[in-house]
Amino acid sequence: MADKGSRGITIVSVLLALLFLLNGGMKLAGMMVEQFALWGYSGWFQYLIGVAETAAGVGFLVKKTRFFAAAAMIPVMLGAIYTLVTNGQTGQAVVPLVALLLCLLVAKRSR
Repeated sequence: MADKGSRGITIVSVLLALLFLLNGGMKLAGMMVEQFALWGYSGWFQYLIGVAETAAGVGFLVKKTRFFAAAAMIPVMLGAIYTLVTNGQTGQAVVPLVALLLCLLVAKRSR
């Protein structure tokens, strides 16, 4: 039987998986082209982030790959926070900030 901490990391990992699968899927579907352009990023960058987020979303669902998924999303979430803050969307930076903190937790507990 898994201990409470292990179950907690599993729950957090599933929540992060859902978040990144949803957000990555939106990017891969081209639903954020205008937003990325507004931030000054090329169109291909949206798809790159979408692939990374989707892959991490899958990675969070597999115990052996959780650490790598979390580690990969740490710089992505730092970039998201930077982008939102520098573009005057500080209030929207809460979600990537929480995701960043949860990724740090999962990375630390999954090693």
